[in-house]
Amino acid sequence: MRRRAVSFCSPADIRRILPTAVEVYKRETQEVVRRFLLRRVSFSECVAALDAALAGLLPKLTPEQFDEVRAVMLSNNDRVMDEMARRAANKPNEL
Repeated sequence: MRRRAVSFCSPADIRRILPTAVEVYKRETQEVVRRFLLRRVSFSECVAALDAALAGLLPKLTPEQFDEVRAVMLSNNDRVMDEMARRAANKPNEL
């Protein structure tokens, strides 16, 4: 019986296989925003979850990733604020 050679992943292979911290952050925040849009979490819960995801990401960031994270943050902010504006527009005027 022939033995198989043991093959280990190189660091480059591991980086390709495992998601980066920014990719994990993107997925987490997309899910938070999705749940907010479906009214499963409130505005304050959404903001708290987005803040918590960012707080977990910051220690892992490299300077090269700041621009990408900033773009994700601004996109999340736009989606949440657009939804809040839509909800306010649908609310009957109270005098």
